Amino acid sequence: MNHILVGSRAFFRGIEGFKSDNRNFTKLVSNSAPLRIESKLSIHGNIVYRVMREPVAEMLQKAIDSGNGLLLGNFLVPAFATRIGLTVEDLPKLQPLVDKLDDKHRYQAVIFNSYIANNAFTLTEEQKEEAYKVYLSAKKKTSKKSAKQK
Repeated sequence: MNHILVGSRAFFRGIEGFKSDNRNFTKLVSNSAPLRIESKLSIHGNIVYRVMREPVAEMLQKAIDSGNGLLLGNFLVPAFATRIGLTVEDLPKLQPLVDKLDDKHRYQAVIFNSYIANNAFTLTEEQKEEAYKVYLSAKKKTSKKSAKQK
């Protein structure tokens, strides 16, 4: 398949009680809008991010230069990492993106640190549970903020 499932579903699907508001996919393309690392297209409630396929070092540097912490998630999805040839040894270079994550995506920091500790794009059950707890905590905070604004 050309589309790679990314976002919280890529990490937490199959966990009892997990619900996501959307479905995010990444599609690697040979060309993309100039001066952008990604563009977004929403189709039938699914969000497809088009990411320009380049050598790994260039993709990492462009993501870091963008300062957009949300780009980290793509690199943490094993299917995406495999497709572009990213290794666990490459991950520490993405630390600047970890530092830019918003609260809603802090669970990715847990995954990032776990992959490095494990020296593999895999999580133990305990690590997955820890990441999920961080995800749920942020989701609850977001729900409380939304309720207060109404």
